[in-house]
Amino acid sequence: MAKSFVLTAILAVGLATAGCDIQTGNGDFSIDFASGKATETWSRSYKVPASGRFELINVNGRISAGPTDGTEVIVEGKKTAKAGTDESAKELLAKLDIREEVGESTVRVESRPPRLSGFSQHDIEWTVKVPKGVVVDFRTTNGDVRLNDLSNEIHAKTTNGGVKGEGILPSKIEASAVNGGVEINLGEPLDENDSVELETVNGVVSLGLPNESKATISARCVNGGVRVDGVKIEREDSGSNDYERKRRLSGTMNGGGAKVTMSTTNGVVHIGSVAAKKTT
Repeated sequence: MAKSFVLTAILAVGLATAGCDIQTGNGDFSIDFASGKATETWSRSYKVPASGRFELINVNGRISAGPTDGTEVIVEGKKTAKAGTDESAKELLAKLDIREEVGESTVRVESRPPRLSGFSQHDIEWTVKVPKGVVVDFRTTNGDVRLNDLSNEIHAKTTNGGVKGEGILPSKIEASAVNGGVEINLGEPLDENDSVELETVNGVVSLGLPNESKATISARCVNGGVRVDGVKIEREDSGSNDYERKRRLSGTMNGGGAKVTMSTTNGVVHIGSVAAKKTT
């Protein structure tokens, strides 16, 4: 243990004198070898009809989305590149391409990252404002998807990150993650025309919904358990054995309605109660 500590300390001092960024905290130890940095902000606005679709596909970086009272989808991406020098970082930033496909009813924005070399790295942090009614499809790798107060049909997917939604007004919600959790808290009760599908591999799946929701629920996990807190679900799988009951749940809330499907591998499925948003 003493030898390990001494070697770690020597490594940290050596890297610090070499101009590396060393960070410790939350039980993690990370080293950023890239001392050069360049940033740039990319922004657009698109007219998308209420029945149209907006897609954003990203590599490396978070996507955050919220509502707007306007009629246009507003998009802003903060591009960041790091390399051995500021000049190298600027060159890398110039290669971080963003492509647009604009149609009458569909807009697609996609980041196209360059190949990396040495200790270089890059990411794009996105902020999106979406009018009511526009279908949204957000996908990222190595980053989270954050959704707040949206009243849209939602498709969200990430690898090496999580999906979190707060105050979501339900219609159709599909969210999935690999190596990350999925947490959706609804702002209004579900009714029979809504649907929610949440799935993850190696992570927790959580749904918070008002007690007035009408839902038909199917939840399962492979390695973990299904937990229900504060909501009343009439189980339809009462004949299952104890092993299956801990890992699977089929039932209804308030007589059934919206189709809710939740699943995870290596994690917990959680269904809980949240208060509905107050409307003015």
